[in-house]
Amino acid sequence: MSKAKFIHGPGHIFNPIPKNKEEALAHGNALAASGNYPVGTSECFNVGISGGCGPECFVYLNGECDEPQEMLERLDEDEIKRHYELYPPRPEVNDG
Repeated sequence: MSKAKFIHGPGHIFNPIPKNKEEALAHGNALAASGNYPVGTSECFNVGISGGCGPECFVYLNGECDEPQEMLERLDEDEIKRHYELYPPRPEVNDG
């Protein structure tokens, strides 16, 4: 486990990108302590707000990304195959 230190208060904007669940929780706590963010932000939010979105993000690789379609334009052919294994297309629901 890595032990990245996350700054609480106004300096939180200089925090590193969370690399695992433990760091995402610590990052979220630091954001909440700043008073500018709610308690309980998601791992995906914490990685994204710190600029860590991408095909190497631990949340994305766990199949838990909130916005996986945003990755598609960044991926090469092999990564696109992996993307659809992690995030299979959902059938459209027709309420009509």
